Amino acid sequence: MTTLPLAGVRVVECASVIAGPYASLILTMLGAETIKIERPVQGDWMRHQGGDAALVGAGMGATFLSCNAGKRSVALNLKDPRGVRIARELAARCDVMIENWRPGTAARLGVGFEDIKAVNPRIVYCSISGFGQDGPMSPRPAYDHIVQAVSGIMSVTGTPETAPSRTGPPLVDYLTAMSAAVGVLAALRERDRTGEAQRVDVGMLDSAVAGMGSIISAFVNGGLKAEPIGNAAASGSASSGLFQTTTSPLSIVANTEDQFRALCRALDRTEFLADPRFADSRIRKQNQDALRALIAARLAERPALEWEQALGAAGVPVGAVRSVPEVVDDPQVAARALFRSLGLPGQDREASYPTAGFKLNGERVGPDRSAPALAADNDSVLAELGYDAEQRQALRRDGVW
Repeated sequence: MTTLPLAGVRVVECASVIAGPYASLILTMLGAETIKIERPVQGDWMRHQGGDAALVGAGMGATFLSCNAGKRSVALNLKDPRGVRIARELAARCDVMIENWRPGTAARLGVGFEDIKAVNPRIVYCSISGFGQDGPMSPRPAYDHIVQAVSGIMSVTGTPETAPSRTGPPLVDYLTAMSAAVGVLAALRERDRTGEAQRVDVGMLDSAVAGMGSIISAFVNGGLKAEPIGNAAASGSASSGLFQTTTSPLSIVANTEDQFRALCRALDRTEFLADPRFADSRIRKQNQDALRALIAARLAERPALEWEQALGAAGVPVGAVRSVPEVVDDPQVAARALFRSLGLPGQDREASYPTAGFKLNGERVGPDRSAPALAADNDSVLAELGYDAEQRQALRRDGVW
């Protein structure tokens, strides 16, 4: 792809951890130039997270790498008026500003929406917070697992014995980032149409509740209160769920009559089709213990990947449970180019970066260069803003960066 869709769009990011940085990463992978403003010395908290001690010690923790590829890093002390002035000067030259402080913090620092709008009347200003910019919970700090609790996600995750449980990955952070990216893209379109500044207000709770849409709709509109059901299929189908094989568990969804017939044929158990206990989905549900025991006994005879191949070829939705290392090495993941290796600054090694979750015109969208070292771009960015070498040195000496 010679020109990415957001080529020419400039983003200034005042965000840390996952939701804000991943939102700007999506824009970066689509071609935007992103300048990340970080605290001097420490930088984004995630620089010091993520396993490998050498990377953590260099401020390039693996968790940080996953959300910050392709960006430029500027360290600024926003408690110093000179740092605030530089941030405003940057925003004046950008199309988008993303921040994920608690509501009111940006305004207290002097880089709130009205402050930035005053220097850039066409800015798209995106605020990401735990609970949004208004409402009784708005002032509270939040992280992914806090919002998983408040949104109801934990209440329906796990088994009746283990719930409430959090999901393994921080899915609310990523849902929030995607909401923010979509909001920014829509706001850019509206800004270009009207010429006016746009405000995007993204709450982690808002995004999590949106992700609970089907469950909440079933309750509000259908009176159905969701309960934790562990690995059982949400459909309640007797022939769906998680089954053990000789290796790893296998997830199967055989909800429809066609899927059930295909499952029986792939299992070489066509006698199930003539059994009156399994004549239709309603009767199968009444006899689900017997049916599940028969399916389980057959699946326990072979490895998960063999069954995945056989059932998948028969048109049955199926997937073997994979560990993280198995996912990384999976041929489908490789075929779809879901990771990209890039050289690390200051390191004699490469790092593997996740790409975007889509292709555009047949091409994989992903980062084109590594995450930056802290303050790697202070000199070049300040020079672009018109600060000469002596001024830049003075700012550094005074701890502004």
